[in-house]
Amino acid sequence: MAVVDGDGIEVGYVSGEEANTLVLGEGSGGRMRLGRRYVSGVADRVTLRGPAAEIFAGLNVVDSDGEFVGIVRDTNEADDVLDSFIVEDESGEMVNVLLEDVRSIDEWVELSVAGDSLYEKS
Repeated sequence: MAVVDGDGIEVGYVSGEEANTLVLGEGSGGRMRLGRRYVSGVADRVTLRGPAAEIFAGLNVVDSDGEFVGIVRDTNEADDVLDSFIVEDESGEMVNVLLEDVRSIDEWVELSVAGDSLYEKS
């Protein structure tokens, strides 16, 4: 079942469920957990409670070591699919974080990579 934001942008596909999260797979993000707090409805697809850029804005981002990376400021989409987050780091630099590097989105965004590797991709 597809997961889309309030504007119809695809975030991924549900591949499993856990107590308070949906496990997304098969989408541009690979395998990621998404907190149910962001879900507004389930019918022929799972709809999030607003546009991804708005509902995820302001979330803290931590890397695979639990270190603070920055704060989500915006998103990038490609062909109506969520592609990445634009994250402002502690020095004010904007870093593009690919959805494939995201492990989970709930109270914060947890990455599956070390923070240093984000700068190597830029």
